[in-house]
Amino acid sequence: MSKYLVTAALPYANGPVHVGHAVGAYVPADVYCRYLRLRGEDVLYICGTDEHGTPITVTAEQEGVTPKQVVEKYHKIQLEAFKRLGVLFDNFSGTAREPHYKLSQDFFLTILKNGFIKEETVERPYCPKCARFLPDRYVKGVCPDCNSPDQRGDQCEKCGKQLEPHELKSPYCSICKATPELRKTKHWFFRLSALSDKLKKWVESNTHWPSNARNFALGWIKEGLQDRAITRDISWGIPVPLQGAEGKVLYVWFDAPIGYISSTQEWAVKNKKGELWREYWTGDTRIVHFIGKDNIPFHTIIWPATLMAEGSYALPWQVASNEFLNLEGQKMSTSRGWVIWLHDILNEFDADSLRYYLISIAPETSDSDFSLKEFQDKVNKELIGTLGNFLNRTLTFIQNKNNSVIPKPGALSPEDKEIEKTIKEASSIIGNGIENFKLKHALESLMQVAQKGNIYFQNKEPWKNPPETSLYYCANLCRTLAILMQPFLPASAEKTWKMLNLEGEVSKQKWESAGELAIKPGHKIGKVETIYARIEDDKIEEFKKRYLPTGEKKIEVKQEVKTMPEVDYEEFKKLDLRVGVIKEAKPHPNADKLLVMQVDLGPFGVRQLVGGIKNYSAENLPGKQIIVIANLKPAKIRGVESQGMLLAADEEGSPILLTTDKKAKPGAKIM
Repeated sequence: MSKYLVTAALPYANGPVHVGHAVGAYVPADVYCRYLRLRGEDVLYICGTDEHGTPITVTAEQEGVTPKQVVEKYHKIQLEAFKRLGVLFDNFSGTAREPHYKLSQDFFLTILKNGFIKEETVERPYCPKCARFLPDRYVKGVCPDCNSPDQRGDQCEKCGKQLEPHELKSPYCSICKATPELRKTKHWFFRLSALSDKLKKWVESNTHWPSNARNFALGWIKEGLQDRAITRDISWGIPVPLQGAEGKVLYVWFDAPIGYISSTQEWAVKNKKGELWREYWTGDTRIVHFIGKDNIPFHTIIWPATLMAEGSYALPWQVASNEFLNLEGQKMSTSRGWVIWLHDILNEFDADSLRYYLISIAPETSDSDFSLKEFQDKVNKELIGTLGNFLNRTLTFIQNKNNSVIPKPGALSPEDKEIEKTIKEASSIIGNGIENFKLKHALESLMQVAQKGNIYFQNKEPWKNPPETSLYYCANLCRTLAILMQPFLPASAEKTWKMLNLEGEVSKQKWESAGELAIKPGHKIGKVETIYARIEDDKIEEFKKRYLPTGEKKIEVKQEVKTMPEVDYEEFKKLDLRVGVIKEAKPHPNADKLLVMQVDLGPFGVRQLVGGIKNYSAENLPGKQIIVIANLKPAKIRGVESQGMLLAADEEGSPILLTTDKKAKPGAKIM
């Protein structure tokens, strides 16, 4: 038996969770843990709400309540939604609890003692109108790396660059829109640069990681890791445990991952396990983090570096990172209501139907899209049409035509032997997909097993041929499917188990026992009921009207009017805009969504540009005429030098290249 400590990213307790959150971390982690339990492994599934930082204080100000009231409200809402979805945590804690405060402060002091924290007086944005320093999300401006406007002071959503508020160009206060001024303040910095070589060696050794997580981490290390401030000038948070640090709290992304450990400690206290929690964090345990791609830098660089600097705990074994989920072809937006909240959709639709759809479209290697029409089709045509059909057809036939009794098989035909082989091999095939974090593929394999059952039942025609052998094998295949369904569709699996009238709970079975012909002749099944309900058109339309206020007119949603910082014309004139022609384009070696291009600027030579335009095919770009900012200082982007910047429009998160309406010579100046 192996030990596993599985976590899902701590959701901010500043609002409900939506379907993108669910598929990004919590459902995949739940599937994985349920599978491990069926395998007989020792596994803990740990989570909790992230209850500090500016997302909480911003929400508190907007709602006119205290941060504590905010976290208590949304912790309850989130946990209830997870329970309804069948996500089974061993412990769901929160970071605004006293034991977490103590553990985080101990971490800080130990890392300080070990020489990886330093004190510095620095300049940080201060809003004279609001009369306070502005931490991360209180500052917006232009990303210094990719020049995207309206980016927050903690991370650029366009290029993924980790930022500090003072690094933004043309900054403005996100509360009052005033331009902040830089003032001196004292902070404590984590010496991330001192751990660069150790981190690089460790990341390179994790060849089993997803490519997006590994490439991002290596690219960031190659750029050169910078020391990061881990304290903030804000009232809500964990106080820095030092004299002279009054009014300072620990940065949320220093204390939040420590919440994995404090939640494990809380589990031990609740279950009277004493110091057993240490075995999951200091012993021979596989620690697995399930996250979305926005959390990759924290879980592959900052959190492991924190653990290395502290020195007492094991490092993560796997970082299972997913991409983003869009909604009806557009990026989800909580600010304009373009989102499906988890609790809303569970009010209207079956939890297992939602789990099935989310896993089937899981953004494991690239962004995917949630479509209500596709949700309806996949449930009706696949979940019901394939899996539900086989289970219901088999059990109803046994109930109505054989008095609910499993018959004794006769002589075996080639078809019988083939379905027996399917039963014996299914657990290995599906288990292999889950173990390799390819849950979408594993679910597809499960549906293929069910489809083989449908084909076998149809070919054997028990309604006109001797049914004994076919019903015996179909009943045992139903049992096989019940066990193999359990990680993905736990409620459906339990219903199937009860209809088969089998002892115990399906969740207590052994995974490998799915390959057995365990239902013997003479066994009597229970009452057969329909597992799933079809989703009708009117239900989808009603859901759109009730929960998506923009409905089908989503494209017509009025854009939020934003106050843009003014730039003097003399400043604008400093930009040298030139016509360029792309000569060559190829993928960036360290980033999935960047291309490296050779661009002809005529008399100014050929320049190398790095751009986030992976929505364009590299092979189709040579010959395209673009607009280039030619007088920018060269900068390294994910380890590759870029000698300029191209211009593009932002169309719902996808860049559209800007050009001229007529062909112009390379190097021509844009007036």
